[in-house]
Amino acid sequence: MKKLLILVCALIPAALFAQQAQPPKYALVIGNGAYSSLTPLANPVNDANDVADALQRLGFTVDKVINGNLSQMDNAVIQLKNRLSVTKNAYGFFFYAGHGVQSGGENYLIPADANIPGANFLRSRSMSVQAMMDEINDAGNSLNVIVLDACRDNPFGWGRSGSRGLAVISHQPAESIIVYATSAGQQASDGQGRNGLFTSHLLPNLLTPGLEVAEIFRRTGADVAEASSRAQVPAVYNQFFGTAYLGERPVVRPPPVFEAGAANIATGSLEISTVTAGVIQITGAGVDQTMELPAWGSLPIERINAGVYRVVMRYEDGQVEERAVEVGRSQAAALDFAYRPVPVPVPAPKPAASPPIRMNTLGVALGTSIPAPGFVGTVYGTITPWKYSF
Repeated sequence: MKKLLILVCALIPAALFAQQAQPPKYALVIGNGAYSSLTPLANPVNDANDVADALQRLGFTVDKVINGNLSQMDNAVIQLKNRLSVTKNAYGFFFYAGHGVQSGGENYLIPADANIPGANFLRSRSMSVQAMMDEINDAGNSLNVIVLDACRDNPFGWGRSGSRGLAVISHQPAESIIVYATSAGQQASDGQGRNGLFTSHLLPNLLTPGLEVAEIFRRTGADVAEASSRAQVPAVYNQFFGTAYLGERPVVRPPPVFEAGAANIATGSLEISTVTAGVIQITGAGVDQTMELPAWGSLPIERINAGVYRVVMRYEDGQVEERAVEVGRSQAAALDFAYRPVPVPVPAPKPAASPPIRMNTLGVALGTSIPAPGFVGTVYGTITPWKYSF
């Protein structure tokens, strides 16, 4: 006899598990590595391509700039702001990999074709991080994530005696999470493989199902710090106090009905069997569950809270059986439903009429009958002999 496995999620309407609709999501990804007048970087283009692919898998509409000049970078930021301005609940994501420097407490992202002979030219020939954040903030959307995998080193000879890395942001937009690949004033590793150290650990966390956005960067920071023996510790500045998922929200399933209850509630087991197919309903002790059982089916419930249950079995012919069963703590209870529908009488087939045998070869007088060596059995058990007629 086959036993049915209880799949609670199949017994509750699918609407209860419907995931909330995802907000519109837009991203801008920039990777600058092929610098024309600075030290080239091996991984930013790979970083940008891989992050763009990951964000697209998460449902983002992604714009990508590879080895861009200042005009391309500025225009892409304006495009991102315009997209985010359409609706208040939109999510924005800005990712930059490449050279970045600080000067006078301000941070700048360096275009691929940059020719910057001194610090005074940074404002006109590179992208101000603060200006970029202010532009995106003007969209007024619900969440913006800004990730800067920059500050690998200061590539300019005139800047080697100055501060290293990027500076702490002076004004963080509301509803934003700002992530630096390393702490303020420190340098980030360009990495030895396909990706930079930070991005190599960001990617798997981005694509881990069900992670809340803050948890993505908490895990990434811990992974980078561990991989570098704390030589590189990412910095996360969080002004977002809500809950957001960059991918699909996790499916929150209620606990199994038959294993629900506080830990101090004693449990037992119950097995319900039936001869005839029907729909069974179990109520009592916090349980109200309905499911179908086939003919000669069995429903084993390994853990059910101790208590008294009302069990109703409804059959296709309209008949109903109702029982009460008590399940004791650490005890096994059983309940059998033995109802069988009354069989509908089947009319007995009438035996085919035997044509009379008109012969007189046996010397029997015409018009007489004698028993034949055979009989017909009906569904009712009546035995009817054959007869020969002459």
